[in-house]
Amino acid sequence: MAQSLREAASELQPIGFVARIVDLTPRAIRYYEKLGLLRPAVQVRGVDRLFDASDVERLRDIKQLREVIGFSLAEISELLETDEVRQQLRSRFQGTIDPRVRAELLRDAIGLAERRLGIIERKLAQVEAIRSQERDRLKRLRALLAEEEAR
Repeated sequence: MAQSLREAASELQPIGFVARIVDLTPRAIRYYEKLGLLRPAVQVRGVDRLFDASDVERLRDIKQLREVIGFSLAEISELLETDEVRQQLRSRFQGTIDPRVRAELLRDAIGLAERRLGIIERKLAQVEAIRSQERDRLKRLRALLAEEEAR
């Protein structure tokens, strides 16, 4: 009965199965869907949502951005939106051989990459500010300890 991830990825899967694969709750997945971060492959009234391999990958991306990197849902939404635009640009680039069109698409892709980098750099600046505060706090505590031990 156990199904490999590869087999599962090639089929449509219900929300409960997908939740177990990506280690999220069905409630979290429905919330991400409500926010527009995810659109299940198949959704029929009265039937459980069905997700495909691309949905599973997107959920993994959302989870990583949220839990590992610490992005807010608004930041994740912005990054995922730019991801969709990036895919469209790639498709248009591959669909033409006109050098002028390709150059324009590359300029658009560069602008998009700069936008994504800006989002990441803002997050890094926030993390660095918190790190700096903690270093300062640790420095003050060590100075107080040194004073106490000198008495």
